[in-house]
Amino acid sequence: MLKLQNITITKDDKTIISDISLEIKNGNMHYLMGPNGSGKSTLALAIMGYPEYEVEGEIIFEGQDITRLSPDKRAKLGLFLSMQYPPAIKGVTILSLLKNSYQAIYGKVNVLEFRKKVLDEATKLGLGADTLSRYVNDGFSGGERKRLELLQLIILKPKLAILDEPDSGLDIDATKLMSTELEKLSKEGMTFLIITHLAQLSSKPDRVSIIKNGKIVEEGGVKILARLQERGFNN
Repeated sequence: MLKLQNITITKDDKTIISDISLEIKNGNMHYLMGPNGSGKSTLALAIMGYPEYEVEGEIIFEGQDITRLSPDKRAKLGLFLSMQYPPAIKGVTILSLLKNSYQAIYGKVNVLEFRKKVLDEATKLGLGADTLSRYVNDGFSGGERKRLELLQLIILKPKLAILDEPDSGLDIDATKLMSTELEKLSKEGMTFLIITHLAQLSSKPDRVSIIKNGKIVEEGGVKILARLQERGFNN
């Protein structure tokens, strides 16, 4: 589904990612792991088209070279990025964000039916009835922000979801909810690139890639995850 071919990323003449090649297969749950500062978030932003990075190499999504496409065009093709610390957007309600995003991808919707669907899904995730009228992430707790991420995934149904530290700052119950919902979406056919250094989710990856100092140093299956959880990144 996604192929990164010899990707090098620089900003202000500093190389952050060096000659990385990586493949995310359709329907897989792929973990990208590494210590803090290894380049995980930089790679995620570059895949989504962050304009402040200089990118060499090719980003291929479903056979199409998207290396020079703007972020909105990548989103319309089916890419989704959830940042580790999503910003608050005052003045933009959650319902407005979801409705406009959905219409940009799929076309016009019946507003009343769409609102009911979003409210139903929000309620299942433990978000209050007033959620849809709140401004995006404004005054949200960490757990609420993560639930909002899940709501966006459920409603927008991207082909490939890139989640940056979805397990960061979650308590036990919220971690279980995140794991359960991601597993449901995976069974429905959604592909995931999950960026983490803790791997607290119970969801088991199909593939694990380890990044250190801007380079992929190891790839393999779930056995790598078990070893990392026991010994860390330095062994």
